[in-house]
Amino acid sequence: MLILSGANATLGTPGSVVHLCVRAPVSDRAATAGAVRTLLVADLTRRVLEDVHRSQVALTLLAPRPGSPVIPGDLDAWMIRPPAGIYDSADAAAAAVGTSVGLMVTVAEDDTAESALTVGAAAGSEQLADLIHAGHDPLTLRCVLLSTPYRQQAPLTMERIADAAGLLHRWRQRVADWSTHISVPMPADILEAAYRAFDRNLDVPAVLDLMHHVESDAAIAPGAKFEIFVHLDRVLAFDLPRHLGGPHS
Repeated sequence: MLILSGANATLGTPGSVVHLCVRAPVSDRAATAGAVRTLLVADLTRRVLEDVHRSQVALTLLAPRPGSPVIPGDLDAWMIRPPAGIYDSADAAAAAVGTSVGLMVTVAEDDTAESALTVGAAAGSEQLADLIHAGHDPLTLRCVLLSTPYRQQAPLTMERIADAAGLLHRWRQRVADWSTHISVPMPADILEAAYRAFDRNLDVPAVLDLMHHVESDAAIAPGAKFEIFVHLDRVLAFDLPRHLGGPHS
């Protein structure tokens, strides 16, 4: 079960239907780090429910005001699974998808939120559009914005962006290298530890620490490392299999 103590919510049973509703922060631009981080945390929650707990998830978005921007450009670039729609109110969203809102996802500064999963702001929000325009991979930014516990402010600095870019490049090359080895089943204890971390307030930092351990542990076969990284990437959505079939460097 996914336990979100900040939202006082416990979610996730096979076949259950969960309505996640995202209230975007008020802004004249959709691509602020705060808005994007809110969507990313909602997407991460959805992936844990769908890919770990086999729940059915309806994700809806609320426009902060009529006509205001909500979606930060191409959702595919951020690996955000598409929402069911954009609505003016939670009641309208519930009527459209056929089930009441099970969890509202919003920014911590939103004092209009009901019982909700509140996401910490991201420092440097005014820089996000410039970072994307400058050619930074949105998935590198996804990694930065999810690598801090979701209720805390996420520093969006050039140092953290460079570190995330280097990490993802290395892991993508590792996955490509490991893919050339015989497939080996994932160690059950590793998988269970990752699931426990996801279920404990979406603890991405703990999952990343676990992946660092797997990467460096010579006792784990390369084929098992491949299976672990690809499996966990279904939730993290960092596109770790990006270099499969390409030249290794």
